[in-house]
Formats: sequence, structure tokens, C-alpha cells
Amino acid sequence: MTHKNREKRAAKKERETLKAGADYEEGFEDEDYDDDEGEPVRRRGLHPGLIALVIVVVIAAGALFTLNMAYDNAVQPTDPGNTDAITASIPAGASTAAIAAILKENGLIGNELFFKVHCRRMGYDGQFKHGDYALNKSMTADEIADALIKGTLAQTKSFTIPEGYNIIQIARSLAEQGIVSEADFYDEAQNGSFGYAFLADCPPGSERLEGFLYPETYEVYADATAHDVVGKMLAQFDALFKPEYYARAQEMGMGVRDIVTMGSIIERESVAAEERPLMAGVFYNRLGQGMRLESCATIQYILGEPKEFLTIADTQIESPYNTYLHEGLPPGPICSPRMASIEAALYPDDNDFVFFVLSDGLDGTHKFSADYDEFLRNKDAYYAAVENVS
Repeated sequence: MTHKNREKRAAKKERETLKAGADYEEGFEDEDYDDDEGEPVRRRGLHPGLIALVIVVVIAAGALFTLNMAYDNAVQPTDPGNTDAITASIPAGASTAAIAAILKENGLIGNELFFKVHCRRMGYDGQFKHGDYALNKSMTADEIADALIKGTLAQTKSFTIPEGYNIIQIARSLAEQGIVSEADFYDEAQNGSFGYAFLADCPPGSERLEGFLYPETYEVYADATAHDVVGKMLAQFDALFKPEYYARAQEMGMGVRDIVTMGSIIERESVAAEERPLMAGVFYNRLGQGMRLESCATIQYILGEPKEFLTIADTQIESPYNTYLHEGLPPGPICSPRMASIEAALYPDDNDFVFFVLSDGLDGTHKFSADYDEFLRNKDAYYAAVENVS
């Protein structure tokens, strides 16, 4: 027994010497022994349950951080700097959930759930008053809630710009509706700064924004400036002129200004919606055949005031907008066209027509033809109908 203990102590001493030596080989795996029993001892690491708990805590912390970030973003303005008035109608007895849905529909908040949570957290629930509120996208959730709680309905005013109005008519209409003065409007239209891609090829001058002041009914704050009014109209054009329209214009070898110019001529020449693509086809056919557009609408633009019947002398007025004298498109749009007319300019009907004249039905529609003699017959029929009425 003494001999075995002596061997055991010698082995232990040898192991300790090897551990302490500088030449202990990398990767050498020593057996762990119990000094008294001489049995291997199992190595100990982190318990699997503890590892799983750590992972869960890390994931939960990340999720909470993400949720807090989303919440913070949701109560911020949806479009900082955009002060255009948006009327939100809050019905009597509407719950916070119903109000959140209305605000979301108008683009005033980014998330309905977070708005409801925020209102509950801040004690806003049950305090909102019904009515029509003029809000805007630069307002935070707290500012919106404050307006609804105080029930202070902001004063707004609305104005309407009919389709086919040119910039002179728009200025006059805005002044008559008590929105802004003609002088302020002209100054903003000529000198105002607006960073829209569709204005990139618009030359400076009084006609710079012609065609892009979209015809629509608008609502603005009572103290809106000319910049606010013009900006609102340009923003509407920007919202409606889709990305695919830019691509389509490029495909046709035309700029946005060219498309709007063609659309403005179609707007002024047509009455019936179904005729717009037909009329676009006629004008493109004329351009393709080297013919002049000979659009009466461009003469009316030169005259400034509409005339029921144009004279030969009117068609001889020297102006770059006179399409009876000059080939190709005029220098720019002659009015603000509706989107249907712009779409007709982008997607014209594929036809062989190069002539059209008002129908003898005197209903504002036209008769189209590819043959000049047929055109003359249609023209005579129209004038005969006019004479019979008079």
C-alpha cells in the first residue's frame, strides 16, 4: 500500500511540473483527477438553460428597443415642413380608435395603434371634441390631440380653379375669390422657388408655371400666402403625374413640358372625354407628317380673350404660339389641363385622322376624317347647322 501511495504522489508531482513548465505543449489535454480517489472529474460549463435565458433576454431587449423607436417615430409629424391645410372631420361621439382611423386616412398620423396607445398614455382619451379641423402633416401627435381637445377650429378658405384656365385666368380668379392678389400671385409664379422635377425644363418668365397649376378645388388656411397657394397647386400636379408617366414621355422622345403642352391643346379643343385620345392621335399624325397643328386653341391663347369665331386675320397674328404659322408644338402649355387630357397626350389613339371639325349636331363633339374632301363636307355641315340655329 505504501508503495502505491508513493507512486501516486510521484505521478502527481510530475503532472504539476509539466503544468508549470514553459515548454507545456499547446493543445495538451490534461486529465483532471481527484487527488484522493484518482478518478476523472467532469469539466463544467454554462448551463444550457442559462444560455437560453440570456438569448431570450437579448431578443426581448432588441424587440423593446425597436418598438420604442417605432413608437417615437409614430408620434412625430408625417411630413415635417408641409403646412398645407387638411380638413379632418371628427363626428360627434367618435372614439379614439375612430379618430385615429380618420387621421390615418388623411395622412396626418403614421400608425393608428400607436396613436391610440399614446392618447391613453397621455390621458387624452374622452377629451376630443367633434367638428371640422384644419390640420397639417407637420403637426406631431400631441399637437393634433391638443387641437382636438381645445376644439379650436382653424379658419380655412377654399378656392376652385376650373380645367382649361390659363395663368391669367387663374390669377384673376384667385383675386376674385379673395385668396391672394393678382400681383402677389404673378410674383410667386415667376420668382417662387419650387423643387419639382417637372419644372426642370421650364424657362424663366411669366409663363414658367403655365400648365402645371393643376385645376382642382383646394382648401388653405385663411392667412395662406401666394407661395402656399401656388405650392398647393404644384403639389397636386406632382401627386397625379405618376412615375410611369415620366417613363412614357421619355419613351415617346418628349419632355414633361412637351406632354403638358400637348395635353393643354387637347384640353382646350375637346369637350367630350372620349374624344381626347382621338384628338391626340390627330395632332401627333400632323406632327409626324410635317403638317402644322393649326389649333384654334393656340390662337385663342394669343388673343387672351375667347372669341366664338376666329377670323383669317386672327390666324395670321405673329406669335411663337401661332400653330397656323409655325410647325411643331408651341413654346409651352396654353392652359392647365386635367389629367385625362395629359393621359391622352401620353397614350393617343392609333388612327389615320388628320382633320376634325365641330359636329353639325352642335353638341360640342367633333367629326374626324383622314380625307380632306370629307373634312370639307363635315365643315360645311357644321356651318349650315349654325346658320339654321341663328
